[in-house]
Parts: sequence; structure tokens; C-alpha cells
Amino acid sequence: MLIRYPLIAALMAVAIWGVNVVAIKVGLAEIPPSLFNALRFGLLSLLLIPFACIPKSQIKPVIWIAIVMGIGHFYLLSVGMQYADSNTSVILVMLGAPISSVLSYVLGMERISRLQALGVAIAFSGISIPLFLSGTSDLKMGALFILISMTCWAVTNILVRRLEQVPLLALQFWIGVISAPICFVGYQLTTPELTIFEQLSIPVITSVVYTVLGSSILAYSLWYATVNQYGINRVVSITFLQPLFTMIFAYLILGEVISTLQLIGGAITLMGIYLYYFNRRANVS
Repeated sequence: MLIRYPLIAALMAVAIWGVNVVAIKVGLAEIPPSLFNALRFGLLSLLLIPFACIPKSQIKPVIWIAIVMGIGHFYLLSVGMQYADSNTSVILVMLGAPISSVLSYVLGMERISRLQALGVAIAFSGISIPLFLSGTSDLKMGALFILISMTCWAVTNILVRRLEQVPLLALQFWIGVISAPICFVGYQLTTPELTIFEQLSIPVITSVVYTVLGSSILAYSLWYATVNQYGINRVVSITFLQPLFTMIFAYLILGEVISTLQLIGGAITLMGIYLYYFNRRANVS
């Protein structure tokens, strides 16, 4: 994919991801996370069958990545989003990059400067403000699940570094084809009262289709094509607009209104993430 206008492409990807948080909430309002992800991964793997071929030497690591990413990240993320509102969820999701760097530092794979460490500390303190001052037990539980899911995302980043000759869409296919049956079995173990077809309402179908076509395929393709052609430093600052898109569409679609504490905590968290990214760019330069 040739990207002529990198800022527009990156903005489109970030906007899609921002709205995707709301889309997932719409689906989870009607069906459980296990069924939502079974449908999501099933559709994803069907659409990406043409990209299924990967080198035999990469099958084992891809299976591990699929389990950690599909179940550890995406499934636990949706479980957490059942309890957390959209605005809290998107701020927590943005902590993924700092968590990834901290994990890489612990494993001796990456260095972290003092300013980066300060940025991470500020980011986590910011998200802690609304959680501990006004957060309910459900919100705190949701936040915990989302943080665990982002830790799994960070682990996946480390595992992906060791992959060779595995295109993005091929990896997406294997995440889908391995995770879908696991989620389906988990759903069946809950002994559902309604059949799957009885639960396929228009909001559920729209949510699943948007998540697959918009987020998993289009947004990721736009983002990684842009990063590969122009570098991460040119577009990384645009990711700070993701909470804005989530906040707008969460209000328009779900009627969610951000509280003063959430606004203050989110601003502090974004300042910390910005400090982390800014110092990282300076180190790379």
C-alpha cells in the first residue's frame, strides 16, 4: 500500500481506532465478550484466508503470538470494557506503549532514560486519579483487566520482533483462526439461553463488522504502511487524538459524558505519555 499523505492516513487510522472503542461497547451491551470475540475472530479469519500462508519455521511462534494477542489482549480487553466506560478504556489502552518499554527494560532488551521513566510514572498516576477517587469497584475491575490486556499486548510486541517473513495480514489471520474456536468454546461453557442467531441484532452485526473491517484490517494496514514508509516519529503524535474521537462518539452514540476527574486524570496521563514519546524520539535522533 503506497501512502502519499502520511498525516491523513495516520489520522484516519487513529480516528477508526478511537471510534472502535465505542463500537466494541455497543456490541458488548448485547452479547458477552466470549461470543463477541468468537464472531470477530471468525469473520476476520474468513476474510483473510488468502493471506494464510506463512513459512513453516514461523508456525510455532505465530501460534504463541495468536494466543497471547487474541485471548490475552483482545479478549481480556473486551472483558474489561464491559465494566469500564469508553473514555477510561481508551486512556488505559494508550498506556500500552509505556508498558511495552518497561517490560523490554525489565528483560534487558531496551534502555529507559530518566525522563521516560518520569513520563511513565506521570501517565500511571494520571489514570489512578479518577479510579481511586471516584471509581466504583466495577470500574476498578475493568481497569485491571484492561491493564492486563495491554501487558499481553506488550508481550506480543516482544514476540513479534523475533518473527521473520510474516506479513501483517497473515498474522491477523492466524490470530483469528486460533482465537475464534477458543472464544466459542468459552461461550458454550456459559450455557447460553439464546442461540447465536437470536443474538445477532443490527447493533451486534454492525459492531463486529466495523471492528473487523475498520480496526483490524483497514486501520492497521494504514498505520503500518505509513510507519514503514515514513517512520514512527513523523506520525506518533497523532495518536494523542484517539481519546478525542472516542470521547465525541461515546457522547453521540452511548450518551457517555466525561467527568471532571476523568478529564484531569486523562490530561495528566496524556502529558506523561507525551513526555515518554518526546524523550524517546530525542534519544532515537
